[in-house]
Amino acid sequence: MNPRSLLLLFPLLLLGSCEESRNQQRAGIRKSFRDFSEAFFGRDGKTAIKHLSRNTFLYYDRIIPLARHQDDAGLSKLPPVDLLACLSLRHRYPPGELRSLNSRKIVLDAFDRMTFPAGAPHFLGIGDIRITIPGKKAIAPVLLAPGEWHQDIKVSFVRENGEWKIDPTSIFGAMADSLEHHLLDPTASRAEKALYYLEIHENEHIGSELLKPRP
Repeated sequence: MNPRSLLLLFPLLLLGSCEESRNQQRAGIRKSFRDFSEAFFGRDGKTAIKHLSRNTFLYYDRIIPLARHQDDAGLSKLPPVDLLACLSLRHRYPPGELRSLNSRKIVLDAFDRMTFPAGAPHFLGIGDIRITIPGKKAIAPVLLAPGEWHQDIKVSFVRENGEWKIDPTSIFGAMADSLEHHLLDPTASRAEKALYYLEIHENEHIGSELLKPRP
């Protein structure tokens, strides 16, 4: 083969190698999600939690002080999922526990109940994976309960310490628009409307005390 032919062939070989690498990354991501799901449904929270990214814990570390200290007005200024997460934590934990709470306990407690942490919907599956930063980050649409595909809601996977890990909180931004219109009511604050939907979700009367700070 002459040098000119090699020059023409090299880009094709390079493209093929890159695509093979991306396929290997997609396989690693699917394995990570499968391992996470098996641990979750097997009620093995300590294994499932190992498949979550640092971003997940950073999110709840940020939410805990808000759940403790914000009043009705402060809660009403929060993004929809942050607001619902704060109320969910207040409902789940008494003030004494809320003061000593950390993100790891929030996640483990949720997994023990076979649920996702506050604010995060349960993923039943993921769709086609798109590598956004080779070797570092990828996204995929999610299958949410009761069995609906959401192509516009994509969960992120990030590579940490050589392993692909899922970030359930990465979909919160995409969820915000669909949630926001449910919180708009001229006769009630956004926090009051969020409390109303929390009562529906929990199928119980919770009461407006939940809108007061828990210092």
